[in-house]
Amino acid sequence: MIASVVVTLEDREGPVQDVVDEIRKLSNVEIGEFGSDATRIPVMIDSPVPDALEETTRRIQGCFGVAFVDVVFVHFEDDREQNSVASPKEANES
Repeated sequence: MIASVVVTLEDREGPVQDVVDEIRKLSNVEIGEFGSDATRIPVMIDSPVPDALEETTRRIQGCFGVAFVDVVFVHFEDDREQNSVASPKEANES
């Protein structure tokens, strides 16, 4: 399961790198590109299960300097769908 979120930072003076460094310490998190004076930071979460995705989002929300987290996109992979798709060879044999 992959989610894209936008982290909105609290109003503050100075660089945002300390906030980014704290978020980067979390597992399964990748920080997107942002400017030195950014007020929003794109983050991608790659989670093995939905509960871990929710927990990671809450942990980001709890980081120093984070005002709130908006979930922009969530991609669910359904193992049943992947296993039920026949290969081209199998499809031709039916």
